[in-house]
Amino acid sequence: MKGAGRTLASFIGLGALGSALLIAPAAAPAQTWKGEDLDRRMSEAAWHFGPFLIQPSLVISNAGVDSNVYYTPFKPVEDFTITAGPAATVYVPIHRKFVLSAYGSPQYVWYSKTAQERTWNYYFNGAAQLNLRNAFFSLDGVYSDARERWNTEIDVRPRRTETGFGGSALLKLAAKTSTQLGYRVADYNYESIEYQGANINEELTHQESFATFSMYYQSAATRRLFLDFEYGRYEFEYEVQADLKNSESGVISGGIEFSELGRRVRGRLRIGYKKFDVHNKDMPDYEGLVGDTQLSVRLARMFTIRGSYLREVRFSLWLEYPYYIETVPGVGASVYPFPFIRLDYDYTHGRNSYPEIPGTLLTRYDEYDTHSGAVYFRILRNTAIGFIASWWSRDSNIPGEDDERTFYGFNLTYDF
Repeated sequence: MKGAGRTLASFIGLGALGSALLIAPAAAPAQTWKGEDLDRRMSEAAWHFGPFLIQPSLVISNAGVDSNVYYTPFKPVEDFTITAGPAATVYVPIHRKFVLSAYGSPQYVWYSKTAQERTWNYYFNGAAQLNLRNAFFSLDGVYSDARERWNTEIDVRPRRTETGFGGSALLKLAAKTSTQLGYRVADYNYESIEYQGANINEELTHQESFATFSMYYQSAATRRLFLDFEYGRYEFEYEVQADLKNSESGVISGGIEFSELGRRVRGRLRIGYKKFDVHNKDMPDYEGLVGDTQLSVRLARMFTIRGSYLREVRFSLWLEYPYYIETVPGVGASVYPFPFIRLDYDYTHGRNSYPEIPGTLLTRYDEYDTHSGAVYFRILRNTAIGFIASWWSRDSNIPGEDDERTFYGFNLTYDF
């Protein structure tokens, strides 16, 4: 288990530091930023029925013509598809400081000709939250059962269930500073289908668990600096994959979060350093940059620019590779020629890089580009219907993996 002792010892040290901070006196007069966010979301709920506060919504996405349903360069299948269904978040204040919340959304995915792709997807999560003056405690659970294209490596849509739970404790130390300890576990179980010689269930079914320690500094009402320390473990169900892919990781990351209430800047900037140790001594490890950034900046009333950056370690389906590094930078812009119309354009360039495995003659890489544009028309205060078009292409050094796909149709958005 390479680096396991050092990684675990480092995280225990961080936990000790967090414990020392947690016993410091808290003299701040106001509640935590998580408590303020919960109060805001409850106050925005559209429906009130007795003790129930309900924020309803409607999901309409991916409605249009897909030129390549199976992402294949050989005899691509074109079809009309739509994903639609209701969604709602329900808040139940049991006591002035104790709140139960739950989100649910059953969604039906319909295809006109490829009937085997029609399916119901289900997404649920819930939480029990104790909102005190200087502390916020939460127990959380998540369950989903859906068929999707889960990553950029697999072109089919296997059904996957996710079952997870976790908890966190946030303590406000002063007017602008707070610290948090958290833990979460998730089981990912894929359906048993063959894809290019591999069984997806056997290759990818696994459990992930994480322990985290975070520090926050509320520099202004709409922005918050953070520093995160995370230790993770990854355990696969089947013995062959467990021997190849069981691993652990340590991550130090930091950045800044901007509130949804911000008028000019929204989103999050997160950059970090990750040490990813594969337990199999014959497999290479990874040490390096990771990131998860989504930022939107409104430069003027009529113009908004945005940028994104994703870099993360992903488990691979292919038998010879335990993992790959996915890197996806992107840019985009929106123009509001009229108060009720928005024009969008976005571009991303992704790359999946695979580690060099001893004894292999070729190291794989896949690159893919996505161009998308849309015209949105506001139909309610912050709700709009959009007419969208996109073009996606992939370039791989593996023969037969080059591909392209176009899509045009419409969707519904609640962020105008």
